[in-house]
Amino acid sequence: MKRFVQPNMYRLLRNGSWDEYRLTDRAEEIAWELHRVLSAFEPCGDDDNRSIWLEVPRGEITDWMTYEEVQEYEDVTTREEYELAWKECYPCETQWVRLTTAVYENNVFLHLYDGEMGYANYRGDKQGHYLHPVFFEYFESLLNEVRLLVKKVLKDVDAYNAYVDENLPKQIREGRIPRKELYRILPWRRPELEDKEKIVKMLQDCKTYCGEPLDKMTIRTFCKYYRVAYEAFRELNAEEVPNDPIDDVEFYRKRHFHQIPNELDLDSEDDFQKFDHDHYGELGFSRTNILADDYTVPGKWVIRVSVNYSAQIWGGLKVALALYETGAPLKVDDAERLLAAVQEDDYVRLTSHTFHNYLNWQDETSVYSLPWEYECDYEENGVTREQLQEIIDYSEWMSEQKLKIQHKVPLESPLYDLMRDKVTEPMFLYDIRMKIWKDYDGYVGTYHYSEFAKTGYRPYLNGANIQKVYKTWSEAVTAGLLELIERRKNDI
Repeated sequence: MKRFVQPNMYRLLRNGSWDEYRLTDRAEEIAWELHRVLSAFEPCGDDDNRSIWLEVPRGEITDWMTYEEVQEYEDVTTREEYELAWKECYPCETQWVRLTTAVYENNVFLHLYDGEMGYANYRGDKQGHYLHPVFFEYFESLLNEVRLLVKKVLKDVDAYNAYVDENLPKQIREGRIPRKELYRILPWRRPELEDKEKIVKMLQDCKTYCGEPLDKMTIRTFCKYYRVAYEAFRELNAEEVPNDPIDDVEFYRKRHFHQIPNELDLDSEDDFQKFDHDHYGELGFSRTNILADDYTVPGKWVIRVSVNYSAQIWGGLKVALALYETGAPLKVDDAERLLAAVQEDDYVRLTSHTFHNYLNWQDETSVYSLPWEYECDYEENGVTREQLQEIIDYSEWMSEQKLKIQHKVPLESPLYDLMRDKVTEPMFLYDIRMKIWKDYDGYVGTYHYSEFAKTGYRPYLNGANIQKVYKTWSEAVTAGLLELIERRKNDI
């Protein structure tokens, strides 16, 4: 049996990345077996979700390609070039990957994730692209590796959890660093804000809204403010802004993918409300939106600047400033958070999830992805190994989710109160939850709650949230089930 090594891992990752493949035949059998093996541990989410980190070795050079094979794909003429090409493809001696299994409606699902941009989804519900049988052997080696790892972990689960917490690379961990410290270590990260004092005053003024709200909002009025924002946005991106001698409505029609139907009255508030949907105020595809709303004071309209992507906050602030300087009735979403970022009084989240990162994904307004050590050897990366280590040392790091060995719930537990006359053997918590859902129409789910200093799970019952946060999925589900059982008793 071949070991599960990085070439095998990346073949599975690259096969499934950005798409989904259906599990068939032996691959589906292996997926069910992987889920069964991981069932030694407590679930960590809905759908019987379980995850485990694997440390995958680079393997031998021939696990990648033989010398003869590589010459078909690479410009390699010597054994030295062969080895160099191999290490360029797999620069790390070990690479971490997280395996997740889940079951939904009697179908099994696999998710592989390398902590960065590489992930693969394999589905057991017959949806997705065809999976070629050549990949079955990679699943076989993955199954073998997981069996060996789980056998080792069950001997000392605390030692495994401690090892992951200590050795999982910071590049794929979640952490945070004071913005001032990050800019001190990497001065080139500090944005150039020529109008910083004006931006600060704007944000202080716009925590609710500033300016005199409008009594009426129409398509024509909105297009006037959209044009101001769009021209500021184009200037930021060093794009030429044509001085078109056209009115604001025609400007919008030429520059935005959202159409204004000809039958709409440009000066009607009712027709504006037929128009304001489907990203109608987005600047390009930046997820920076210029919106009109009267949510704060019904019937009083303001122009709202909403920056959704963390990568766009500095540009979004300059767009907001352009509107502010026209005297627009203005509201800036997340003004207090943005003000803290401008004044460098906040934190930057360290995460590998920087692609299309939304502001509401974390407490921190900005994100930064740490380079790998080998990347620091390239001058264009802008970070030395010493700077990388200093960032790591100054940062706080979130603990990784801990594996816990699953045990059956004792029969004396109140979790059995609704079905005590039907149960003779102890059950796992997941099975109790599913039986109550099926037999008593009571769904207890969870959603993941995350602040930097407080992460965990909140239960919800048939859509109603319970505000308390629990450290583990099992604790949250237990609390939700006990609340549901108590309600059902009162109904009887």
